[in-house]
This record gives sequence, structure tokens and C-alpha cells, in this order.
Amino acid sequence: MNGGDLRLSLLKRLAPYFLIGPISGPLIAGIVFNWRDGKPLMAGLYLIALIQYIVLLPTLVAKLGLKLV
Repeated sequence: MNGGDLRLSLLKRLAPYFLIGPISGPLIAGIVFNWRDGKPLMAGLYLIALIQYIVLLPTLVAKLGLKLV
């Protein structure tokens, strides 16, 4: 397998996750791939980052937005 084939297979493997979103997609891919590889701690760290992105970031933006008004 040459470099081009390797990149194409990696893109095919990750493409469904990028359809979810440019930030949350790779985080979900990190959870899934690390869990499958038997690395639950690393999957948990990706899960924590995903929760922070989904819950805490909008909360912080809303709070800062209300301070500007």
C-alpha cells in the first residue's frame, strides 16, 4: 500500500464522522475507535471533551453574550 492508498482508506474510514460536524465528528470518532481498540480511558477523555463542547461552550457563549447587552 502506498501513501495515497493509505490516505484514501483513512478518509473513507473517517468520512461518516465528519458528516456529523467538523469538531464533534472527530471527537465521536476518537471515542469509537479508542473504545474498539480497548482504550477506555482515552475514549473517556474524548467523551469529556465532547461533553464540554456540547454543553459548556454554548453556556459560556450565552453568558458572555448577555454581558455585552
